[in-house]
Amino acid sequence: MNHLNNYNKIINKRGMVLLSDRVIEAESLQVTTDKDEARFLRVDKVRFQGCNLTEGRLYEINRYYGNELVFADNGEMFVVDDLGKENYTALMVCKTTLYK
Repeated sequence: MNHLNNYNKIINKRGMVLLSDRVIEAESLQVTTDKDEARFLRVDKVRFQGCNLTEGRLYEINRYYGNELVFADNGEMFVVDDLGKENYTALMVCKTTLYK
């Protein structure tokens, strides 16, 4: 059973996750609790208004490596929000599920 189907409205009928530039099979995604190995983030609940993230949507995780003192090895995690801006607060202001 694909647990993403209940939450993610961008999964098509063949179980593919549609991102802006590529297609990922939903069956190949695995839930993880390790932030360093996560490649995708699903927003389960938006706790604060104004974060410009959509509940139930899957976002690709990007990393910023410019702050070497704090995030030396794995970079600082961010997602591109619904307005096309870098959002570094998704883990703090939303209930999320991480996928690898």
